[in-house]
Amino acid sequence: MKQVLLYLPVIHSGYESLLAKHADAAEILLLGESFAEDHRVMRKEIRALSPVSAARYLNRSGDRPPARVIERADLPAACTADVLVVPDEELMRDLVARYALGSGRIVNYERTFLRWDRGWSQAQRPADYDGAVATDELSRRLMGRATEAAGRSSDWWRQVGALAARDGEVLAVEYNQHRPTEYAPYLDGDPRNDFSRGVRIDLSTAIHAEALIVARAARAGTVLDGADLYVSTFPCPGCARLVAEAGFRRCYFAGPYAMLDGDAILRSAGVELIWVDTTGDTPAG
Repeated sequence: MKQVLLYLPVIHSGYESLLAKHADAAEILLLGESFAEDHRVMRKEIRALSPVSAARYLNRSGDRPPARVIERADLPAACTADVLVVPDEELMRDLVARYALGSGRIVNYERTFLRWDRGWSQAQRPADYDGAVATDELSRRLMGRATEAAGRSSDWWRQVGALAARDGEVLAVEYNQHRPTEYAPYLDGDPRNDFSRGVRIDLSTAIHAEALIVARAARAGTVLDGADLYVSTFPCPGCARLVAEAGFRRCYFAGPYAMLDGDAILRSAGVELIWVDTTGDTPAG
C-alpha cells in the first residue's frame, strides 16, 4: 500500500504532477495547522491555503485518492503504508526524521519544484572559451555533487548547486534557496518574472548557492581562502565578487558561461576558471 504525505500551501504544476504520478495511492495525508508549532516555515506562509481548503480542493477535483488532514498527534500512526511518498522539501525531510517515518517502510522523495527549462540553461562550453578544461575523475565527481544539489532548489528560473573543496575534501555543499522560505516564489510571486536574463538581477527572493557557501562558512568559521569552488552554473557578478573576496583559488563550472562581468571580476582577482567536461569524453586538442 502507498500513501502520499505532504504540506500543500499552494496548488502548482509540480504538486499536480506528483499527485497524478501517484494516483494509485490509498490516500493523501495533508499536514494540519498544528505542525506550525514545530515548523516556522508554516507560520510564515500567510498566503498559504488552509489544510481544510486544500483537502476540499483535492477531493472535489480530478481523479485522485481521498485526501484528509492530519495533525501532530496523528503521527506516526497515520502512516500505515509500506511506501510513503513525500515532496523533496526541507520541511518534509525534517518531518520524516522527527517522527522516524522511514522506520519499517520505504520513503520516496519526489521533486515538486519545477524550473523553466530554457534552452540556454542546457548550454555547454562556448566556442570562445579559452580557459582550462578539466576531464579528471575528481573534478567530474565533485561537479556531479554540485549538480545533484542544484536539483533540490525551488527556483523556477534556474537551479544552481555549489560545492567548496580543499585538496579534494568537501567543505560545504549548497544550492540556491528562496527566502523567507522555499515556497516564496509560488506564494508571493517572483519579482524576476517581469525581467529578462541579466536585467535587474538584484530583484530576487533567492540567495545564490555561492553566497550561501560564503555566508555559512563565515558563521561556522570555515576558512575558504585557497579553496576550490565547483558551481553548476557560472557565477553571476554579485556572487563572483563574493567568490573573489573569499579567496577561492579556482572556480570550476559547467553549463552556461559568463553572465555580464562575472568573468572579468574573477579573472582580475586571480581566480583560475576551469570548465568541467561532464560528458565523459576527453575533448580533442
